[in-house]
Amino acid sequence: MTTFDFSGIKPPKQEVAPVDPIELFIKVKVTDPAINDLWLAQGDALREWHKNRSRGDIGLVLNTGAGKTLVGLLMAQSLVNETKGKVIYVCSSIQLVEQTAGKAKGYGLQCTTYFRGGFSNDLYSRGKAPCITTYQAVFRGGSKFAREDVDAVIFDDAHAAEHIIRDHFSLKIDRKENAALYSTLIALFREYFYNIGKSGTFEELATPGCQKLLFVPPFEVHRQFSEIVRVLTSAKLSSNIETAFPWEYLRDRIDLCAFVISGGSLTITPPFIPIRQLPYFRKEVRRIYLSATLGAPDAFTRTFGKVPEIIIAPETKAGKCERLILFPSNVDENDVAVAKEAIKGRKTLILVPTRKRSKLWDDIAYIPEQEKVTESVDMFKKDSSTPKLVLAARYDGVDLPGDTCRVMVIDDLPTGLGHLERYMWESLNLNKTLRSTVASRIIQSFGRISRGLSDHGGVLITGKKLVDWLLTPKNQAYLPRFLTMQIMLGQEVSKNLKKAEDVDSALTGCLGRSEGWLKAYEQFMNTDVELNGVDSEEESVAIASAEVTFGAMMWDRNYAGAAKVFAESLESTFAVSSNTGAWHSLWLGMAYELMGDSERATGMYSKAHQVQKNIPQICTFAKAMSGKAFTDQVIEVASQFKINEEGKISLPKTIASDLSALDGAGTSSQTEEALRALGQYLGLQALRPDNECNTGPDVLWLLPGCPALCMEVKTDKKETSNYTKGDIGQMNDHLQWVYDNTESKDVRLLFVGPISPATHAANPSQFVYVCQLEEFLILGKRLIAALEDVKNYALPLTLPQCVQDVFAARNLLWPDCLGSFKVYKLKDIK
Repeated sequence: MTTFDFSGIKPPKQEVAPVDPIELFIKVKVTDPAINDLWLAQGDALREWHKNRSRGDIGLVLNTGAGKTLVGLLMAQSLVNETKGKVIYVCSSIQLVEQTAGKAKGYGLQCTTYFRGGFSNDLYSRGKAPCITTYQAVFRGGSKFAREDVDAVIFDDAHAAEHIIRDHFSLKIDRKENAALYSTLIALFREYFYNIGKSGTFEELATPGCQKLLFVPPFEVHRQFSEIVRVLTSAKLSSNIETAFPWEYLRDRIDLCAFVISGGSLTITPPFIPIRQLPYFRKEVRRIYLSATLGAPDAFTRTFGKVPEIIIAPETKAGKCERLILFPSNVDENDVAVAKEAIKGRKTLILVPTRKRSKLWDDIAYIPEQEKVTESVDMFKKDSSTPKLVLAARYDGVDLPGDTCRVMVIDDLPTGLGHLERYMWESLNLNKTLRSTVASRIIQSFGRISRGLSDHGGVLITGKKLVDWLLTPKNQAYLPRFLTMQIMLGQEVSKNLKKAEDVDSALTGCLGRSEGWLKAYEQFMNTDVELNGVDSEEESVAIASAEVTFGAMMWDRNYAGAAKVFAESLESTFAVSSNTGAWHSLWLGMAYELMGDSERATGMYSKAHQVQKNIPQICTFAKAMSGKAFTDQVIEVASQFKINEEGKISLPKTIASDLSALDGAGTSSQTEEALRALGQYLGLQALRPDNECNTGPDVLWLLPGCPALCMEVKTDKKETSNYTKGDIGQMNDHLQWVYDNTESKDVRLLFVGPISPATHAANPSQFVYVCQLEEFLILGKRLIAALEDVKNYALPLTLPQCVQDVFAARNLLWPDCLGSFKVYKLKDIK
């Protein structure tokens, strides 16, 4: 036997893979002819990231066309070289996975791809290269990546993640696909909706095409919980590809979810996504968020759980393309018809929020089915004629630069990408909470047909909601300054549009880059204009952070911890947005109920409905008495009392703190919220339209069939300050808002502030009054005393009658209670 020769066995040569991303770029063999060297902004971004690479959460902002993909791939490989572990690069679609992998090859970088259940090679598993995959593969229930020891994640197009993540936490029972299951589940809630007077709305759901939404409150889900679980479990949802992945997340947490019903489906989803409970957000995992716009900090927090520790945003002109934005509504209210005429001979991309909205364009444009969008976009890109392509709810992931498309229509506000978001926007008016999310989608929309500084194009804006949103200064503050200036330029140009031919002519000037257009564009864009700043980011982020923490604790069934989070933040949330405060109150009530504290749960459920009437109420004795001859005000006041199992009646526990700012010691926002709360406890519908909708009065009190009270809060005015022409103009504008948005025809106008005269130029009408905040403080004290007396002397069976008697005796019935105020006609104050 010969002896085995081991002399030739030597350890492999260890090549030290570069960790510095700049060094890595120098060493790779680039074959992409478009890449000669790193651009200045790319180099700056990579150097800054390398200095901070150990941070857990880093944001990178590079405009569309500024080479973000190359930067992201170099970071990914750099992290692989450092950790010798698993690094994921996440894209928003399979098309972008393939596109990014193709670019990686041209950059001389290796990679693995994963989609449709398969890896392209073993480089990722061996710790040699990053894996490029989709948000869907990473975030779906039971994801293989969630079971792996991942070292870092790069989220490309991070702005696109929010609705994708929400979708994977949403169990959708489609009526067409699961008719029996859908019918069985919604039948469980029939009795409840009948009991609260919503029988007609509920029965409308029998029509499959019904677009109305019914939100099932958590206390009703809790009441039906065992049967819901039995029905869902028996449906074998794990065997259906459409329901298997969300069911993986929700099967043991159905009782923690929001239920939203439409005529076509039932959606079950957590009110707040427990994003930080996912393994990718462990402390030891590093995360990089790439985007042309990371969006406002509050929206980012709701999506990823926290604001990045550092945001790298090198200055670059890439992406700042020349753009003419036009508003066809200046020609005619039917702006869609005007736009159709103007784009008749032009290749045009049309973005709409829903497939229902897309039908407005089906006479001139092609509307692809969801599964054929990628194929349709590729065909559209190559078509040199004048096709029109409609895409529904696709605000990112579509790139049509240069001559591939020069004209785009953005039609209607990009809201409601899911049932819960639609309910929050349309029914709860959480405009302020969702403003930054909408702004991000709008920004992304504008980038679909532009890539770089040398690009140019025209955009038509249609749909009243979108036009109004874009022209509201408070909303513009959430857009990049460059885009806001283009919108302002578009306003000025659109003022001169008289007919559809003028829209076409303006587009021709822009697309042909006429001398007149270029001169006007340069002059306008170089003008130094002072723009509105955003509202307090600190307050908005605090609310979003509370939601993330509440959602995480509820997911872990730490009910007491979750309740503590919302209980401690509720007052400050109400000061920022009463509708958001009502939404939080509802879910705080659920936490209390799951803790077994039914009294505090009922209190929070009742408060949520009293503040925001579109949150369904809990069935109470007072509501059951609504068929008696009591006014809406009396029924509403009676419903605010708490009745425990022994029949003991008690007041809402937070009434004193809710009204405390009526003493004048609070901020303007706190004072407005106290005035709104006072109207609520009086049994009125009390709103803060300016705070919630960015327009309308500061505070509005309503009661069907009675006068409305429209208030402008001027408590920060000095005693020596006069009411100005601007104040009067604002009041008149808000009066029109009340007429346009409510059924009130009799509206009382009131400034709450010092008893000071108007300026000579103001010219107030004889219907404008002034009173001091002290009058509301007195009314609040009278109200609390009356409620205390009702509590002490009423029995559950006599509660509504007792409210009626005491309110009549104390002059608290609406609108008679206004007669006790010391009010002054502004016109007569000298």
